Amino acid sequence: MVLQRLAGVDGLYLVGGYLRDACWGLPTRDIDLAAAAPLEPVVAELDRRLGGAAFELNNRFGSYRLVLPDFELDLSPLHPDGLAADLARRDYTVNALVYPVAALGPRADASALLADEQALADLDARLLRMVSADNLADDPVRLLRGLRLLATRALRLDPATEQALAELSGQLWESAPERLHEELLRWFGADGDIVPVIETAADTGLLWQLFPELRAAVGCGQNDFHHLDVWEHTLLALRALEQLRREPPPELAAWRAELAAAGEEPVSGAATAGALTRLALLLHDIGKPSTREVQPDGHVSFYAHQSVGAELAGEQLAKLKFAGAETDFVLTQIRQHLRLGFYSDHDPIPPRLIYRYMRHLGTGVPLAVLHALADCAATRGAANADGWARHVRAAAELLENYYEQSTAAAPPALLDGHAIMQLLGIKPGPVVGELKNDLLEATAAGEVADVAAAEEYIRARFAEL
Repeated sequence: MVLQRLAGVDGLYLVGGYLRDACWGLPTRDIDLAAAAPLEPVVAELDRRLGGAAFELNNRFGSYRLVLPDFELDLSPLHPDGLAADLARRDYTVNALVYPVAALGPRADASALLADEQALADLDARLLRMVSADNLADDPVRLLRGLRLLATRALRLDPATEQALAELSGQLWESAPERLHEELLRWFGADGDIVPVIETAADTGLLWQLFPELRAAVGCGQNDFHHLDVWEHTLLALRALEQLRREPPPELAAWRAELAAAGEEPVSGAATAGALTRLALLLHDIGKPSTREVQPDGHVSFYAHQSVGAELAGEQLAKLKFAGAETDFVLTQIRQHLRLGFYSDHDPIPPRLIYRYMRHLGTGVPLAVLHALADCAATRGAANADGWARHVRAAAELLENYYEQSTAAAPPALLDGHAIMQLLGIKPGPVVGELKNDLLEATAAGEVADVAAAEEYIRARFAEL
C-alpha cells in the first residue's frame, strides 16, 4: 500500500478528497497530500520511497503530482499559518479534512482527524457546501470541481453554494484551460446519470461559460420531427443514452457486453469513449440555432447543422486544450450523427452504405450507434414509434457487420496504393487515395472479387476522373 510506504514522513498530511472518499468507504486512486513549504525536500522523499518522478503541477500554488501505476499523488503546500488556516481555505466542506500520515497504521487514531466544523455533518448528509465564496473565487476551477463532485459522488447542492456558483461563473476562465479540461472529462466520466448536473451547470451559467453557443439551444424551436426545443431535446437524448447504456434494446442484446466495454475504451490518457460520447451528444445540435431557417411553406430547416456544429464545438474544444484524439472522436460523432437515420430508410442497408459507415466512424461505431439511437429516442415522443423501430433495426444491422467484420464492413484490400500507382504509371497524390477507397467500396459491394477484377476496375475508374 502506498500510504504504508510513507509512514514516518514527518509533517506530511492526508487532505481533501482521499479522506472524503475514505469516510464514504469509496475506493480512490487519487491521494491528496500536503506539507509545509518548501516542498522540494518532501518531493525528493516521495520520489525515493515510491519511485517515479514528481513534476510541478501548478506554478501559482506550488503543487506537485506523482503518477504511479495504481495511484496519483498530488502534493500541495500547507497554509503558512497552520492546519486550521489550511482547512479554512479549502473549497468545499467535504474536502476540509486533514490527517497526519504519521498517525496511520493498524491502530490509527481517529482523534487525529481535523475537519471543518460542518464537514462531518455534510459528509453524513452528502451535501456539497462551500467553505466560502472567496475560496472558490481564489481558484475558479473549483466551480467546475463542484459539478464534478455532484456527478461522481451523488451529492446534494447547498442553495447558498449554488448561488455562489452562479455569481462566480464569469470567472471560470481565469483558471488554466488544461485544468478545466481535466475537471470536465472527470465530470462526464462519472457513473450514473449526469443530466441533473448538466441542468445545474446551465442554471448557474457555468455550462454557457464552457460552451457559449449552446445557450442559444434554449427555446430554439424545431420542426415536425421534434416535439421539444433543441435544449430539451438534448437533455432527453442524454437521458436516453444513459438508459441505452444500462439496457440496450432486445435487438442489440447480443452485443450488450461489447457495448459496455466500448464505453470504457480509453481515447486518451484522460478520457474514455463513453465520456466523450456524452459530450458529443451534449453538443450534437449546437449548430442548429445558427442554421435555423423558416421556409416559405412554414417548414423549419437546419441545413448542414451537423457540419456547422462540428466547427463550433471544435473551436471550444481547442480553447479547452482537448487532445487531438479526443477532439476527433467528439467531432466525428457530431458530423455523423444523422447517418444512421438516413440509412434506416433502407432494409437491408446496401453494402456500400455499410462500408461508408465503418469508414467514417472507425472504431467509434458502437458508441456512434448508441448516440444516434439516443437522438432518435428524443424525437416526437410516442409519435416516433415507427422511426424508432427502423433506427433499431438499422443499428442491429450495422453492429452485426461491425462485430462480425463482414466483407461490407472490412473489405479486403485487393490493391494497395503502390500497386495502383504502378498499374497506372502515376505518382503519389490525392487521386491514389480516392481510387483506393473507391476500390474498397466496390469490393464491399461485391462488384470486385479478385485482383484481376480490381485492376480492371481501377483502369476504368481512373479513365472517368
